[in-house]
Amino acid sequence: MEKNAFTIVLNGMPYLEWQYKIIPKVFDNWFIIEGATRPTKDTAWCSTIPDKYYNELKLSIDGTTEFLDHIKSDKIHVLRNNGTFWDGKVDMCNAFMNKINTPSILMEFDVDEIWTVEKLQNLLEYSQERFDDVDGFMLKCNYFVGPGLYISNEGHYGNPWDQWSRHWHIKNPTRWISHEPPRLEGLNRFLHRNVTAEKGWVFDHYAYYLENQVAFKEDFYGYRNAVAHWKNLQRNTQFPCLLRNFLPWVTDGAMVDRIKLDV
Repeated sequence: MEKNAFTIVLNGMPYLEWQYKIIPKVFDNWFIIEGATRPTKDTAWCSTIPDKYYNELKLSIDGTTEFLDHIKSDKIHVLRNNGTFWDGKVDMCNAFMNKINTPSILMEFDVDEIWTVEKLQNLLEYSQERFDDVDGFMLKCNYFVGPGLYISNEGHYGNPWDQWSRHWHIKNPTRWISHEPPRLEGLNRFLHRNVTAEKGWVFDHYAYYLENQVAFKEDFYGYRNAVAHWKNLQRNTQFPCLLRNFLPWVTDGAMVDRIKLDV
């Protein structure tokens, strides 16, 4: 059965280099959709991306474009929007859907999400066994808020009970309804994330790992003074601690603790 992966990206370094060492070893196709997007549809609550983050072609400025041009191949497909903005992230997600065959397996990899080859191989093998039973898998992650810092409790910011949708069984042609949250038309029966976690299929989500990521969130998501707040968290020495004591847009009981890094 065909196995497809996809990633939407603007300024995805260094994570794209990490993913390049993993995803092509496991999947038949990797669709990478690059470019700046307008804040429309399910991401209409976001701000317009400042032009300092993209060039005149609405593409990346951190080396992502050049890296993608270097690695594209028969199985790595790079899609761009002819020098114009994408009409929301859901538009980016739908850009490749007419290029995949059915039936097939589809996985989404946000550019800051990292797996191991072994975990993916085991997950995909089990996915084929359960292909007719469910429409996909829910998954847990280690959600990083800095180097060596992650959210240690479940059901809160970074790891809420209704996330993460990253894996689908495409039995018939379909389209994306939204990217936030990820929803495909007609697919709504998912294997519970506790089941996948028990099998060890937990990925690393480097969401707030680098300062430049936080700076982009400050501009795009409107998190006021996000970089300054994040730096205060990095200077903290008392763990575990409440994330909301450092990042004021977090309002729940998410706890931060130290974790050993494998990457």
